[in-house]
This record gives sequence, structure tokens and C-alpha cells, in this order.
Amino acid sequence: MSGPVEATVAPCLEWAWAGRPLPGEDVSGDLALARPVAGGALLAVIDGLGHGAEAAEVAARAREVVAAHAGAPLDELLATAHAALHRTRGVTASLATVSCAGVLTWVGVGNVESHVLRPEAGVLRREASAVLYGGVVGYRLPPVRVTVVELVPGDLVVMATDGITRDFPDQVPGTGTVARIAATVLERCASPGDDALVAVARYRGPGA
Repeated sequence: MSGPVEATVAPCLEWAWAGRPLPGEDVSGDLALARPVAGGALLAVIDGLGHGAEAAEVAARAREVVAAHAGAPLDELLATAHAALHRTRGVTASLATVSCAGVLTWVGVGNVESHVLRPEAGVLRREASAVLYGGVVGYRLPPVRVTVVELVPGDLVVMATDGITRDFPDQVPGTGTVARIAATVLERCASPGDDALVAVARYRGPGA
């Protein structure tokens, strides 16, 4: 298991991830990234196709490209990564930008799911889910449209690769640090047949 890894990427945002490779493998093709950008932060979860060293290599390349162009619009960032990964096995990915003003923009290609979970009356309610476009970054990139969600303080942005079971939004604890939440979801929902990673961000509000 890697992590949970926690980092401060913007004053308004708490962020952490936890992951592990497919049992029997030494490295994982599932990677996460958070980078500060003007007024907020860029978040990304990347899944190199397959598993093992080749998946880890292409995912690492994708993460490098995303990090180097973190301030670009998300659709342009996907196009840049797609060009850089040409002739590789490719990746699936979800990208999100959180502004400290409370605006989330996001988009996904492939099966890396992203959700906004909102605490209400002591429980988490699924407020929004990112649109996922079919394709593979580096092989076939479809036309995409970035969508926008308004956040309120306390909202969680939870992103997970397909090595996390699809019921994971129902398994997210309503309390705890983002590192503890990420570790708990990984423990509860990691599939035995794939690499697995979950990243969690908590929006603290514009004045945080």
C-alpha cells in the first residue's frame, strides 16, 4: 500500500490519496497528482492501462505532462497528454480544478470516477458526478466538455480508479481527515484483481 499521502496544495483545500498495486506486483499503474494553480489547485487521478511496470511507466509519463501544464484548461491539458502518450498503451484519467472561490471544473476520459459528496444531517449525499467520456488518453481521445459544480465548505471531492469497486461513494466515511478517509475507502473497496487508488479532497471554504 502507498500512503495515505497527504499534502497542502491550496489554503482552501485538504487533499490526500491512498493506493496499492495489484497483489503480486511491485509497482502500480494508478497514480495521483495535486498541484497549486492560480486561485486553487489541480487534482488528477491517472490509470495506466493494465498493470505492472509498463502501466506504471506510462502513468508516470502522464503525470509528468499534467504537472508541467497544470495551469492549462482541462480540455487542452488532456489533448497535450494525449499527444505526449502517442504510441504508448495509454491511460484513463480524471482531472479537476478546485478554485478557492468554490468552483469545481472537471472532466474524465475512461473509467476513473469522480464525485462530490456533501455532508448533510450527519451523512454524505452524492451531489454531483463527473461526466466520463469513452476513450484512452494516448490512443483515442474523444471530444470532451468540461463541466462545473459549485462547492460549499465541507464538500468532499472523491476520485477513484476502476480498481476501487463502483459502490465506493457509499463507503466514504462522513468524518475524519482526508488521509483517513482515503485509507478507509481503499481498505473497504479495493478489488483483488487490479491496481487501486482513491484520492480525497475537502473544500474548506474561500476564507480558509
